[in-house]
Amino acid sequence: MASYDDPTLRRLLDLQAENTAMARLRERRASLPEAARLAEVDALLAELEADLEIARKQNDEVAREQARLEGEIELIDSKSGREEQRMMSGKVANPKELSALQAEIESLKRRRSGIEDKLLDVMVQREGSEATVDKLEGERVQAAAEKEELTTAVARLSGDIDTELAAHEATRTEVAAVIPEDLLSLYEKIRSTKHGVGAAALQAGTCSGCHTKLPAIEAERIRKDRGLQRCDNCRRILVVV
Repeated sequence: MASYDDPTLRRLLDLQAENTAMARLRERRASLPEAARLAEVDALLAELEADLEIARKQNDEVAREQARLEGEIELIDSKSGREEQRMMSGKVANPKELSALQAEIESLKRRRSGIEDKLLDVMVQREGSEATVDKLEGERVQAAAEKEELTTAVARLSGDIDTELAAHEATRTEVAAVIPEDLLSLYEKIRSTKHGVGAAALQAGTCSGCHTKLPAIEAERIRKDRGLQRCDNCRRILVVV
């Protein structure tokens, strides 16, 4: 084993502490509840926009149908008015012609009644379609407001985490600079294969990296020999504290 003094080896623990803190901060930033909720709200907004587009088209169709039926009623009323005025004017004296005129007026009235029934149904449909549009628009406004709040919150929280990360990165750089290059290289190699932990403290005869209790003789040997030591179980660098 290479020979390194205790202060140098303990710097590995300082370095590990910074790396661990940075990893936790990155994990925290990646799993912000506010960010997860923001993604849900974005999906909800997209769904609401799609539903709104459909609801508006349906409402427009119902509105056009209502206008068409109302237009037909106006035309019938206009024609009926003219025919009634003609019948009451006394200008039509022929009984047969009068009978035909009266039959036409009755037909127009029946036709109007049928259209009125359809119009009532369409008006009920329109009331429902407008209510649906209003409901969806209200939900969209609410979701958009929540999105704005969440966007602000995520930006603030991410900014705070980035500030902490920058501080730890600066400290890590300072610590790494005073560790011998070969020791640092070994530490990084181990860390890359051991879930980000390359050095662990030996505390009360236990490796803090894998939490394995070392045999008393082995623990005592490590304390006595000092220098670069590796855990027999996890192969991380062991530092006596």
